[in-house]
Amino acid sequence: MTDVIARLARKLIVSSQAMNPLSPLRAPETLSLLAQAAALGGAGGFRVDGAAVARLLKTASPLPVIGIVKDERKGFDNYITTSLEDVANLLDAGVEIVAIQATEGTRPGPSFAALARAVHARGGVVMADIATRAEAVLAVAQGADIVATTMVGHTRQTQGAHRPPLDLVAELLDLKVPVFVEGGVWTPEHVRESFAAGAHAVVCGSAITAPDIITSRLVAAIPG
Repeated sequence: MTDVIARLARKLIVSSQAMNPLSPLRAPETLSLLAQAAALGGAGGFRVDGAAVARLLKTASPLPVIGIVKDERKGFDNYITTSLEDVANLLDAGVEIVAIQATEGTRPGPSFAALARAVHARGGVVMADIATRAEAVLAVAQGADIVATTMVGHTRQTQGAHRPPLDLVAELLDLKVPVFVEGGVWTPEHVRESFAAGAHAVVCGSAITAPDIITSRLVAAIPG
């Protein structure tokens, strides 16, 4: 368990996901290829949505994979890796780390603690996607091996929060588990600042694997 965490120390982890439901890149084969291309640039690991993407990537790359499954059902606050079936499918696909949302609010399935136990029972590592220090403290108490700032700005309590949330990183360092910075990482400066703040690793997605979002940012700069 600790080996994969050590392998990710001071690494850039690339999230290969298609956030836009209209994106032509949503095919698992395409998302796997995007991740593999990022490895050519020095990525130290990947974060992917779905067992199909994870399985393809694990057959093509030796780098660690963080796996999630987004629950598409509406009406729940927690939607990242919400079921025991999700956990089993990701681990069957070969992921070393399972990320589970651990924010306040409603869940469509088992508790974070129950999902964490299921991951540990299979020898996997648990990453808690949190938005506040209180959520991180509770997640560590319930079995999180890593806490990540993934959900900052995506919950009611943190809407409008600055990202990347470097101030939050400083508040989490006393928890004695690695802190991953995720969310709002767009520049080399963000990466440097994240590690300077104490991050164990940094996760970057849209700035690398989302051409639609990258393009829209550039188009927005057109005068007039």
